[in-house]
Amino acid sequence: MPTRRDLHIELAAWLGLAGLTLLTPGSLLGSEPGTIGLAVNQLYSEQQPTKRGAFMVRRVEPSSAAADADIQPGDLILATNGQPVFNIDAREMNERLAGPAGSAIELSIVPADGNVKKIALIRRPYAPHLNPRSDVFWYSVPGNWQADARYSFPLPWSPALALKGFEDLYFAPGFDDPASPEYHSYFFLWWLDGNQQITAEGLETDLVTYFSGLAEQRGRNNNFKPDLSKIGARYARSAGGRSHFGGQPATTFGGMVTLFGRRGDVLSLRSEVTSAYCPDGRTAVFFAMAKEPRPSLLWSQLDAVRDSFRCQR
Repeated sequence: MPTRRDLHIELAAWLGLAGLTLLTPGSLLGSEPGTIGLAVNQLYSEQQPTKRGAFMVRRVEPSSAAADADIQPGDLILATNGQPVFNIDAREMNERLAGPAGSAIELSIVPADGNVKKIALIRRPYAPHLNPRSDVFWYSVPGNWQADARYSFPLPWSPALALKGFEDLYFAPGFDDPASPEYHSYFFLWWLDGNQQITAEGLETDLVTYFSGLAEQRGRNNNFKPDLSKIGARYARSAGGRSHFGGQPATTFGGMVTLFGRRGDVLSLRSEVTSAYCPDGRTAVFFAMAKEPRPSLLWSQLDAVRDSFRCQR
């Protein structure tokens, strides 16, 4: 019986029997992203040229295809669709695991008993992210977007921003990939105390403050010194924007923001802002940020999140 540490030597035994990529009619229809419900970490291997070994299952999402197949945290993945995972990086592994809902993937897995087995899984649509039930408002976010923590004002990276309330923040799947059209694309929602008068001039001032503080934090964390004079924001009232947001009359703006990315790169993002005063005495402000122009799938997703927002459940 092979040991979990030396399973790479078993490749010759099963690689020749590796199955072909599995397809189902669902993989040819539509483009809704799917998941098998796994999070993985890569293991270090002295015996691989790149020192990149197998991938270990870190988390299994409840009610997912992986959970239904009894995949457990600690199981090892040796191959996907018959292709070994040794010497690839985490990005390529995540690309292999990703695919449209309804498509299939075959994993070569080593569970706790040490025996290699193959499991075919059908990707399912991501369950959407929903804001906490304790909120008076409601909105929905695609499940393959990444959520950050909820931050209360004053924000940790920008304490000079004189607002009261909190911020929710979600990142597009390709946020960290410079080659992706979704690079550095995201949205944030401000839920602010009182009836805030949102103006183009106020947005420009607030976002320069916001992104200057964020640039300094990113510089400290990633060893670069940002030139804060390069940060800018320009907005204008959008006459043809959404008339309502959250079920209330809306004010909309469009513009561009220049900021520093996590790697110290200077980025210019298209920005659309929608705000409304809600019946409970709070102001909701939705910021959509993206490099690519309209129309695109990314902007359709951002619009869908914005339009899902309701001031009251």
